Amino acid sequence: MVAEGSSKAASARVRLMERIQAITPWDRTEEEQAAGVLAWIAGGAPLYRTGKPDVPDPHLVSYFVALNPDEELLLVAHRQAGLWLPSGGHVEPEEDPWDTVVRECQEELHTAAVPRAVSGDRPFFVTSAQTRGEGSVTSTDVVYESSFE
Repeated sequence: MVAEGSSKAASARVRLMERIQAITPWDRTEEEQAAGVLAWIAGGAPLYRTGKPDVPDPHLVSYFVALNPDEELLLVAHRQAGLWLPSGGHVEPEEDPWDTVVRECQEELHTAAVPRAVSGDRPFFVTSAQTRGEGSVTSTDVVYESSFE
């Protein structure tokens, strides 16, 4: 594992900030969410979950909006959140959030993640939200678009 203060971790933090800054917000709410996420990242707080369910709180999660060839959206019933959500998972230490999408697509859907035209391997949306239910945590989410067969 790379220490949060290492040069590798610092460059990953800068790369993540650049990707989030490249997102064009759709509205003022998304603009405010992105600004909050950027401040969190720039502040040097730990980004990756190191202990279940909420260490640290908040931590980084990658979701991907998965569309099949008929452009149908796949959502999964997330047991802990009690919500229908896109597929995804926690970003592991040293892992690029797009690599999380690739890993989670293979684990959850047993297929390869394929970047789509909207954003390729870059996120198109970012938010930070409190999860619902018992043991709720703050999830900082980067959202990608992917195809699956």
